Amino acid sequence: MPNIDNSKMLFIVNPIAGRTHGSKNNLQRVMQMFKDYGYHVTMKKTASKGHATELVQKHGSNYDIIVCNGGDGTLNEVISGVMRLDRKITIGYIPSGTTNDFATSLNLSDKTETAARTILHGQPRTVDIGLFGDNRYFSYIASFGAFTGSSYSTPQSYKNLLGHLAYVLDGMKGIPSIRPHHVRVEAAGQTYEGDYLFGAVSNSISIGGLLKLDSNQVDLNDGLFEIILIKNPKTPLELSRMLLSISKREYTDKSIQFIKAPEATFYMDEVIPWSIDGEYEAGANKIKIQNLTNAISIIV
Repeated sequence: MPNIDNSKMLFIVNPIAGRTHGSKNNLQRVMQMFKDYGYHVTMKKTASKGHATELVQKHGSNYDIIVCNGGDGTLNEVISGVMRLDRKITIGYIPSGTTNDFATSLNLSDKTETAARTILHGQPRTVDIGLFGDNRYFSYIASFGAFTGSSYSTPQSYKNLLGHLAYVLDGMKGIPSIRPHHVRVEAAGQTYEGDYLFGAVSNSISIGGLLKLDSNQVDLNDGLFEIILIKNPKTPLELSRMLLSISKREYTDKSIQFIKAPEATFYMDEVIPWSIDGEYEAGANKIKIQNLTNAISIIV
């Protein structure tokens, strides 16, 4: 990192995200670390959904770096704000959510002070960002179908108490209502069509903690998404074969379509909700998702 004496840092904290809750002493130590290193730090706490984006849009241009302390949803809001600024500002991330999928892909520590030291001594790298429709950004995933709703419907108090198990338990409640959706997807010059239980457009090695991709298959700034479409298994044998493929991270089973592409267009027979970085997003009959290559800079 260059000399940062007198550099200005905007430190955005989600006070109810996962392990941030009740960690006042940790935050004070981190604030002091940043100040001792030479930063002029302004801390602002989020008060509601979307507040981090508002804070970045309102104040971000006045700072040299923006640091986010929260979960994937808070980081998404910060990135969305940075994408709307008239200049690109480097982001630092202290993950303290429940799953921290994007942090896993970036190999960032979930220990507060270790992540803070990474911001002080690490190097900025560029990563791709997704554009869902015309104006909704995502850092690592847009998904629909089975278990998608649990990421945004599980109460924050349950997430804090039970961690990732809360997502799984909440998702299991919806098993009787899980059903396939007929979808046509155009990507990489091909058309894919079928009845899918789950679909995801991702730039991550971890998808909701439920699916894992081989790190050798995922490059966070190659301009390509990893797209997974899981068909509805018609027999117990198909289901067991599909689950084996998922557990081995191979995704070669005929019930699973694995695609790498810079963009994809989804045509849905019915309008169903999506999850964008773990947060609710209304669907549409036609949705275009694009990869914005090297769109942001984040310290790793």
